[in-house]
Amino acid sequence: MEARKIQRLERDIERLLEHVRRTSERQSQLSAALVKSREEVERLRGELQKFKAERSDTKRRVDALLREFEHLDLRLDAVEA
Repeated sequence: MEARKIQRLERDIERLLEHVRRTSERQSQLSAALVKSREEVERLRGELQKFKAERSDTKRRVDALLREFEHLDLRLDAVEA
C-alpha cells in the first residue's frame, strides 16, 4: 500500500516536472518572440518618422514651387497649351 502511494507520488512529480519544463521552454520562446516584436516595432517607428519627414519635406517643396508659379503668374492651362 505504501509502495503504491510512493510510486503514484513519484509519477505525479515526474509529470509536474515535465509540465514545468514545457512551460519554461514556452516562456523562453515567447520571450524571444517578444524581443523580436519590440525590435520590429522600433524599426517600424523609425521608418514611420522617416516617411513623415520625407512627406513634410516634399510638401514644403511643392508649396514653394506653387508660390513661385503664383509669383510668376503662370497658369497651368497656358503651360499645357
